[in-house]
This record gives sequence, C-alpha cells and structure tokens, in this order.
Amino acid sequence: LFQVVDDKRVDYKKPATNPQYTALYFSAHWCPPCRAFTPKLVEWYKEFKAKHENFELVFVSSDKSEKAQIEYMKEAGMPWPAAKFSATSDPNFRKYAPSGIPYLVLIGEDGKALTEKEGAGKTMKKIEELVK
Repeated sequence: LFQVVDDKRVDYKKPATNPQYTALYFSAHWCPPCRAFTPKLVEWYKEFKAKHENFELVFVSSDKSEKAQIEYMKEAGMPWPAAKFSATSDPNFRKYAPSGIPYLVLIGEDGKALTEKEGAGKTMKKIEELVK
C-alpha cells in the first residue's frame, strides 16, 4: 500500500493493529461518475475515520497507468492508502471487483464482504450502520 502525501508517493505507514473493517474503493480518473463521487467520499472519510480507528479505506485503481492513478489521488485529495497499480489483477482484490465503477465494498476481518453490490452512496450508509 502507498499514499500520496504532499504530492509525493510514499509507503503507507501501517498501524500497530489491523483494522477490523476495510472498505475497498474501486474507481478511476477517466470515469466521470467516479470523479463526481470521490469528493463526497473524501469528506465522509475524514469525518468517519476520525471516529472509527477500527476502519480503513483502500483505493483500488482502474486507471490506465500508475501515473494516472497518482494524479487522480492528488487531484481528489484522497487521504487514504491505495493498493499498487496492478492490484485489479491480484486475486485478493479481484474477488471483490465490481462490474462497474465507482464501487465501494466493506470487508470484515474474515475477508468476507459485508455489503451488497449497490451504489457507493448506499454503501457509505451501510458502513455507518455496521462499523461501531
């Protein structure tokens, strides 16, 4: 995992304990609905994460290059970590991959998806209900 901090790609500093809940955010810069939704997710995340240390969100890019992924992260001000660019071909991420983006899925410690394949906005509300 990595993050973009001060417009630079840096390794993600993993917390001492793994989060109980992880949300995967599948998105891409080339996707207009994604670019419309991401600012809402950024604002929601900043507020939600401050109150829920047992939660983390990870960006899984569907961009066409790592450069495009990093540009999107900078432009959107994504405060969460991201999977390496080629993660969409990794079976650990692939099993959660949607048929369309933007897509948000909540995963429990056991690796099982806790949310259904529905709109990203509905998934945010479901995350609020499940993550205590």
